[in-house]
Amino acid sequence: MSSLSNTIETTKDWASLYFIWVLAVSVLVFIGSLVIAWLLILRLPEDYLCRPDTTNCRETPQSPLSYFARKIVLNLFGFILLITGIIMLFTPGQGVLFILLGVTLMDLPYKHELTLRLARRKGILGIINRIRSKGGKPALTTEQSA
Repeated sequence: MSSLSNTIETTKDWASLYFIWVLAVSVLVFIGSLVIAWLLILRLPEDYLCRPDTTNCRETPQSPLSYFARKIVLNLFGFILLITGIIMLFTPGQGVLFILLGVTLMDLPYKHELTLRLARRKGILGIINRIRSKGGKPALTTEQSA
């Protein structure tokens, strides 16, 4: 029983010492997540959700080395956004939006169907299109509205 009370006291001491730092980091991560989401949403092409295959949006050919390096970086960044989105489902933040952005960047089987399903959730497409309109970009269109 004494070890539990020692743990509680140590946790209280730690929390009182580092509360401001934890709060500051939390605020910075939240603001950073909003900026990243904003930038990624603005980079999506207007017809992204209408394309039958969204994994190959580039018209210019690449060298094999740059192709694989780009795939690794995008998949890693997409995975980080996906995990961040899952965490944000339980903490303050825009979890579903980050899951959508993470899936959009990754190469997954049935990625397009999953992206469409997430984007068509109530309110998600509206939020995305509101961000795009504030950034001076046209709204994303879906196969239903195109």
